[in-house]
Amino acid sequence: MKIIVMFKQSIKAIFRNKGRSFLTILGIIIGIGSVIALISLGNGVRATIGTRIAALGTTNLTITPGGQRNFGGPGQGGGSGGARGGQAEGQGGLSGGSTLTLNDLNSLQDKVKNPNLKAVSGDLSGSIILKVNGEDTRFSVLGTSASYLSIHNLTAQTGAFYNDSEVESKAKTAVLGSEVATEISPDGKSLDKTFVIGNDTYKVIGVLAKADESGFGNQNLQIFISNLSAMSAFGNNNFNTMTAQAIDESSVDKAKTDIQNTLLANHKIAELKLADFTVLTSSDLLSTIGNITGILTSLLAGIAAISLLVGGIGIMNIMLVSVTERTREIGLRKAVGARTVDILEQFVIESIILTLVGGILGIGLGILLGKIASRFVGFAPIVNLNSVLLAVGVSSAIGLIFGIYPAAKAARLDPIEALRYE
Repeated sequence: MKIIVMFKQSIKAIFRNKGRSFLTILGIIIGIGSVIALISLGNGVRATIGTRIAALGTTNLTITPGGQRNFGGPGQGGGSGGARGGQAEGQGGLSGGSTLTLNDLNSLQDKVKNPNLKAVSGDLSGSIILKVNGEDTRFSVLGTSASYLSIHNLTAQTGAFYNDSEVESKAKTAVLGSEVATEISPDGKSLDKTFVIGNDTYKVIGVLAKADESGFGNQNLQIFISNLSAMSAFGNNNFNTMTAQAIDESSVDKAKTDIQNTLLANHKIAELKLADFTVLTSSDLLSTIGNITGILTSLLAGIAAISLLVGGIGIMNIMLVSVTERTREIGLRKAVGARTVDILEQFVIESIILTLVGGILGIGLGILLGKIASRFVGFAPIVNLNSVLLAVGVSSAIGLIFGIYPAAKAARLDPIEALRYE
């Protein structure tokens, strides 16, 4: 009952000085809003990246040259540059540095040596320049195995993807991503069109259905030819990357071990730590990127938390002013029997009410800021219960911590001196 009376008295005291009360909670509102907005945006980034990596396939493994220093490859779009601006200049492919060979691909396709692998694709990229509407336009070209289609869950909208026999015979056939096909042939008649790569003329035999952007690339922006043809066209005998598919999710780790053992034997390397290649699963990529985004989110939240500290100091200052303004009131209350602890509780309750109100309004502001920001950054913020509880808890703690000193000062006032105060 006593706490209810004190709560009502605190509410009356707060509303008697509306302007001062608003300024008191403003710092808390901004601080909590900033924390909520930044944490929700960080969660949104993590979820978006996670979704795109998962779209690579939970059973897929990416093999790149360069030991543990590389995290992606051109076959996954890790620098393919989109429809315009492939990784190579002119009509050349990437050269130098790659240790992934045709022999490696053939070894990984051996089901006896690698029983946990369902399919493997060796990929290398380059670019070509085509005339579109009378203007030279650069397009990215990806040389792949026939299994690339099934590994990445792609389907042909018209025509078909090249098969293993066409790859082996170096058939001059090409398949277009949906956006490339639209740009080259707005009328939708891409099949049987021809273009030149190197010294050879390629014929379009298929157009892929529009695919969701996955991982770090976009298959809709690619022209696909067989990897053996690409080796000849781009003068590059090594793959920029390989993509393997395990037989099921439970076999991913075993498939990773199979790949590592096979490539170590091929490259005559005794220890995995000396490997000149990297094998990454979707979970590896998610873990690495999750760590990075987690650090960035914590850093941004820490910066925003500084404004909470500033808000807490503001509360303390305003409450100290309140103690000075209400000195006679405090003296009168103590003169009629109010105990020191009653005065202490009164000011602490006022401080907590202010910070809780600021925290609630700050949560609303944070959610609003996150939604506004999402219009510009291209992904949706995610506000979880933990961040809300953290915000409310922090705002309450600030009210308690920074309200104790003014409350203690008020409680220690001598009633006679307080009554004489002008």
